[in-house]
Amino acid sequence: MLHGWGRSLEALRPLGELVAASCRVVLVDLPGFGSSPLPSEASNEGGGWSTDDYALRVKALLDSEGITRCLLLGHSFGGRISVRLAARYPGLVQGLILVGSHGLPRQLSFSARLRAKAVRILVSAAKRIDGLVGTRLFAHYLAPRFGSRDYNAAGELRRTLVKTVNEDLTPLAREIERPTLLLWGEDDRETPPEMGRSYSKLIRDSDLFVFPNKGHEPFADVGSHLLAKYVERFIAERGFDAA
Repeated sequence: MLHGWGRSLEALRPLGELVAASCRVVLVDLPGFGSSPLPSEASNEGGGWSTDDYALRVKALLDSEGITRCLLLGHSFGGRISVRLAARYPGLVQGLILVGSHGLPRQLSFSARLRAKAVRILVSAAKRIDGLVGTRLFAHYLAPRFGSRDYNAAGELRRTLVKTVNEDLTPLAREIERPTLLLWGEDDRETPPEMGRSYSKLIRDSDLFVFPNKGHEPFADVGSHLLAKYVERFIAERGFDAA
């Protein structure tokens, strides 16, 4: 189970403990989150990591544990990594579960596209001025005002965040041939249900379930029991070797 950005394995622990009744569960703190240290090459000074770098690190972990076949459950940012692993290592990944997963471009309204373009122009101009005269317009004014919560809190992972946010995993999603379960919250504002429907169209053998009154973390609180039922049914119906 791979957690979302800014979270740790603790976010998925309640769901993992429920599912552990029917299969072995491995909870992972991705590098730079929870108790997992930040690799120097993933820091701002190192240029930041892509989700491909994270996928390689997860693959190395699985190899070290002697895991040659698995189901992957990825939430949000962890979903990006899971998509890469499922596309790259079909022999390793026998099934995929995406929960409110990032990785596909969002469909923005005309006004939202105009606003985004204006912000990009402002950011570019501010950075140029900062570089020429030594001001900090971007850091002190634009980033706090227009940067996302994740961006402003990213710290040493800021370049990694920027690099991964701009990735489009559409071609990789098309390559996935393993059974896939898509679980989404109807009230998800970070990865709206439309993204789940897009994944459903791209991944041939996939089933999408959208839960009313659930947001970006549909597994939170009692939601863990709800999602566990769908995960356990997915494992049973597809006949996975989940030992």
